[in-house]
Order: sequence, then structure tokens, then C-alpha cells
Amino acid sequence: MDTLTNFYFSFPTRLLFGQGKFNSLGQEAAQFGKKAFLVTYPSPTLADQVDQAVAMLKAAGVETTLFRKAEANPTHTVADEGAELARSSDSQMVIGLGGGSALDLAKAIAVTATGRLKIWDIVEGAPITQPPLPLIAIPTTAGTGSEATQYTVISNREQQRKEGFARREFYPAVAIVDPLLTVSMPPAITAQTGLDVLVHAIEAYIAKVATPASDLFAREALRLCSRYLRLAVYNGNDLAARTNMMAASTLAGIAISHSDTTLAHVIGEAVGAVFNTWHGLTVALCLPAVMEYACIGNLEKFAQISALMGEDISGLSTREAALKSPELVRQLIVDLDMPRGLGALGVTENEQVLKLVTRPGWDAASPRPASRQDFEILIKGCLSPQMSYWRALEEAD
Repeated sequence: MDTLTNFYFSFPTRLLFGQGKFNSLGQEAAQFGKKAFLVTYPSPTLADQVDQAVAMLKAAGVETTLFRKAEANPTHTVADEGAELARSSDSQMVIGLGGGSALDLAKAIAVTATGRLKIWDIVEGAPITQPPLPLIAIPTTAGTGSEATQYTVISNREQQRKEGFARREFYPAVAIVDPLLTVSMPPAITAQTGLDVLVHAIEAYIAKVATPASDLFAREALRLCSRYLRLAVYNGNDLAARTNMMAASTLAGIAISHSDTTLAHVIGEAVGAVFNTWHGLTVALCLPAVMEYACIGNLEKFAQISALMGEDISGLSTREAALKSPELVRQLIVDLDMPRGLGALGVTENEQVLKLVTRPGWDAASPRPASRQDFEILIKGCLSPQMSYWRALEEAD
């Protein structure tokens, strides 16, 4: 990093962060017009928040069209359906309310509602030629950080593909980040989404394309997540923990937008495409094995990860400190009472998964490149209850 002389930083989103900021929705929406397209889940757990949003919009003179078809892994067909409805209702803005999947779906709709382009065309490389509808992103989980990124993740069930891809047009115009919206999350969802924050922070930090700017956000996100995730899971009414986890989520989102994710996301998104698993938990269960595999590629940063997660590394060599980091992540997963390994989610060795992860260039951001054989062993490690690449390597010898 000391030799890096060129990097960029751009964050076009207007970010409102803090307890009670949800109440500013009407005022923020009114600047974009009189008709809003609200993307959210059909889940009854969000019903009160949806009702509040509609009421605030109405009070501000904004009419709402509701689209309650967000799901854990949003598909291109649902995104296209939403874009068509947004066009036919003459919507002037899109509002995403919910977890990362709802925000990802809202991004896809906002970008494609202004033209005739399908979202999968963009996945396949088609240029975006029309300005998107303004997007207001309102996360209700501390997880993906989608409110602060130029990424969206869309699945194609027919092709068994799940693609995370970036376009500047996916940045929200406004992000309203209110920790109070996360208080009702049950412990398991808090844990799964919070682990996604951890993965984003660590992978943004270790990626070969990391910059001094992304490192600042990644380090702080990792520090906050390591300190407050357990507290948020086991005492959901702890507003300090909820606020700090929400901050960690947004900071980690900014970090990955200016760096990248690595092999935990490569494997996790392939698994999600084939087995339709929950994203945050899937990538988290891949992370310990990926860290064991990759740490040799940047011992200094992995040593710093140990320190940021609260480990006393004084008196240890850089290598000794680095090798502790995978176990710290593994212990956090155990402390949160999460499943041990992808096998516990019903995932099995699968040729389509291996085909997806070994596409050319998908290991480009990893501090240690991976061959097909490396991926085979890595996936075995991710499947195992030990979540260990080192153990899978020993068993393969």
C-alpha cells in the first residue's frame, strides 16, 4: 500500500444517518416529484414501517405505488416486472425499504424503468443509456450496506446464476439510514446480516485493489462490527449496539464500493445461485476457509484484522498474528449460534458451483489467486463443520 499513488473516491449519495431519520422520508421524496414506486417485501414484519412510509409520503403530497415482491435473492424477472409497473404508473422516483435484497431490487427497477433495457441485458454488459429514476434507499437491516454502494445483485434461476455487478447509476440519490428500523429484527436475522457486514469489511480490506480510502472505512467497519454485533444479537433493544452496527454496515458498503470483495463472495454467490441460500450467512460461512487460504498473500493486513477484532497481538510475529484471524471469525460465528459450514445449509459439492467460481478473472481481487484445484479444496473446507481450508487440504493429501 505504501507504493500506491493512484486511487479514486466518489460517493454521490446524500446520506442521512441517525435515530429518527426515517421521519424525513416525505420531505426527501417531495423533491423528486409526486409519484413514488415503493419496493419492499410481502413480509408482515415490515407492514408497520411500510404503512408509516406511505403515510409520510401522502402527507408530503406524494402518491405511492406499492411493489411487495422483494425476496431473499431477487430475480431478473421480478425486476423487469417492477420496471414495467413503475413505467405504467408514471412513477417519478423509486424507494427501496427493507434489507439488502429489497434495495438491490429497487436499484434494478430504478435503472431500467426509464427505458426498455432489461436488467439481465445490463448483467451481460449492455450500456445504460437513460438516466435512472432517483432512488431513495432505506435499509431496515444492518447488513449489505447496499444504501452506500454502486452494486446490485440479481439472480437468474433458469441459468442458475447470481451476479453482483456495479454501475455508477446504481448509487441511490438519497440514503436514509435509521438504526431504529433494525430494532425489531430477531436475533438470527441480526446475526446473519451482521456477519455480512463483517465479510464486507474484511474482504474490502484484504482485496488487492484496496486503497487508502477504502482501508479507512473497512477498518472502522470491522472494529465496530467486532465490538457490537454480539451485543446487537443478544440484546436487540441496545440502541448503542444497533446504531454502531448500522454505521458499520454503511461504512463497509462504502469500503467495498472503493475496493472489492474476494473469494468468500465468489463462492457464496455461486452457492446462492444454485442452492438459493441466504446471502449474508452463506458468505460468512465461507470466510474462515477463505481467510486461511488467502492470509499468506498479505500477512500484515491479516495481522491487523486480528488486532481490529480485539486480539492482543503484542509479542507475536506478523505471521503468528495473521494466522489467528480465521479462528477469530470462526469463534464469532460460533458465539452467534450460527450453522457450522455450508453443509449445514443443505449445500453439497456441485459442478455448477465449481463452474461459476472458476470463470476467468473471478479470483482477481484475492490476495492469493486460486486455481480450479484450489477452489475444489476451498469449497470442501467451506462445506465442513470446521469451515477450514487447512483441514480440507490435509485431508486431500
